[in-house]
Amino acid sequence: MSWSMTKQSPCYVCKVRDVAEIMQALTIARMYGLSVITHGAGHSYTDAALNTDGVIIDVTDMRRILSWDPQQGIMQVEPGATLRDIVRVATPDCWWPPVTPSTADATIGGCVAMNVHGKNAWKYGSFGEHLLSLTVLLASGQTLTLSPISHPELFRAFVGSAGLLGIITSVTLQLQRIPSGYVDICVQPAASLGEILRIFQEEQAADYLEAWVNGFASGCCLGQGIVTSATYSAVYDDASLQIPGPHLPEQFKGRLARWIGTIYRPAVKGSVRTANGVMYKWSKCWGRKVIRQRSLFRSTYYPPAVFTTYRALLPQGTETFQAFVPSALAERLFNEIIRRSQENNFIPLWCIMKRHRQDPFLLSYQVDGFSLEVNYQVDPRTAQQLRKMLLELMDLVIAAGGRFYLAKDSLLTDIPYRRSVGDTAVETFLHLKQMYDPEMLFQSDLFHRVFQTSLR
Repeated sequence: MSWSMTKQSPCYVCKVRDVAEIMQALTIARMYGLSVITHGAGHSYTDAALNTDGVIIDVTDMRRILSWDPQQGIMQVEPGATLRDIVRVATPDCWWPPVTPSTADATIGGCVAMNVHGKNAWKYGSFGEHLLSLTVLLASGQTLTLSPISHPELFRAFVGSAGLLGIITSVTLQLQRIPSGYVDICVQPAASLGEILRIFQEEQAADYLEAWVNGFASGCCLGQGIVTSATYSAVYDDASLQIPGPHLPEQFKGRLARWIGTIYRPAVKGSVRTANGVMYKWSKCWGRKVIRQRSLFRSTYYPPAVFTTYRALLPQGTETFQAFVPSALAERLFNEIIRRSQENNFIPLWCIMKRHRQDPFLLSYQVDGFSLEVNYQVDPRTAQQLRKMLLELMDLVIAAGGRFYLAKDSLLTDIPYRRSVGDTAVETFLHLKQMYDPEMLFQSDLFHRVFQTSLR
C-alpha cells in the first residue's frame, strides 16, 4: 500500500538505496509488465505518486548530501534528501532554500517533480528556477545531466513532470544567502479580499507573504482575513542559525496529536468556525502588529504533529481546490469561489492566498497573479455534490486563464487540463515522453487521469 496526504492505493513497493537498486527494480517491473513511479515522503495531496497495481520505487533511503560548498551555497543531494536535511547543513553557514513548501520533510526529488512553491512565489518563483542541474535515469537505462544549458528542453519538461519522464538520481541546487535565522513578522487584519490584495501590493518589500481567509465569513464580511508578511531580521546571532530540536519526543507528540484530533473530530466545523472568528477579532485588536525575532525554521515549516492531527481530525480526508488566476481577475473569482461554497453548504475549513509569477517550465501551473487554496471536509454522503460544484468552479477558473497545481488537484482530467495549460504544452510533453519513454514505463494514477486519454 502506498499513500499521499489524502489518498492511498494498493501497489508493489520497492525501497532502493542507490542507482543499481533502481535498475534492478526497473528490470523486475519489466519482467512482470508493470509500470513504475517514484515515491518520496508522500506529501503530494492526491495521486501524483500513486500507481495502483503497479510498482512504487521508494527513494527515501537515497538521502545523502553528495557535496556542499558553503562559500557559494551550492549543494548536491540524492532525491530522498529532505528540506530538513538541507537546512540542517546549510543554515549554520547562513544559507537557506530560496523556495520551500510548508513541510521540512518533503524530499528534494518530490520538490523538483512537482515544482513546488512557497510564500515568496511572487519574488523567487518556483523550486525549479533555482536548480543548477539534475541527474536523471531514463527508461533506456541512460543517465543524463540536465540543466538550463545542457538539454534545456528536457530540463524544462522534467521539472514539474510528476516523475513521468524518468527518475531523478541527484539534484544540484543554488541556495540563498540569509542575513539571520530570525524573521520579523507583521500581522495585519483585512476586511475583504480587496483589502488583502491592497496589503499584498503594499508589502512587496517583505521576504515572505501569505494571507489566511475566513471561509465562514459571509455577506458584507465575505473575504475577511489576516495577512502575514515576514522579513529577515537585522539581528544576528549564532543561536538563530541552529535548527531547533523538538521540545517533546516526536513519538509522544504524535500520540498527543492523534488524541486531540480524535477528541475534536465530532465538532470540527464548529470548532474551526469559532477559531476563525476569534483569530480575526484578535487581529483587529492588534491592528498592525509586528512580532520580532521569530525562528525562520519554525515560521516556515509546520511541525510533523500538525499533519498527524489533520489525519486524526479528518479521517475521510479533505478536498483541496487551489486556483491560480491572473491578477486582474483574482478578487472577483476568489469571492465567487467562497460565495458559491457557502451557498452550497460546503464551507471551506481553511483558505490561503499567495501571490505568484510565471516560470519557464513546460507544465507550469503558476500565472502572473494570485492563488487561493480552499480546503473542504470530505463527507461520503455529499462527496458527489461537492465534486459537481468544484468542477463548475474549475470551468470558471480555466475560462479566466487560470491553472491548477497537480500536487494538490484531484479533479482535472484530460480535456480541462489541456484547456488550462494549452494544447501545445500537453503535446510537447507527450512527444518528449514518447521519445524518452516509448514503452510508457513511467506511469501513475495521475498520469492515467490527466494524460492517458490524450494518447488514444
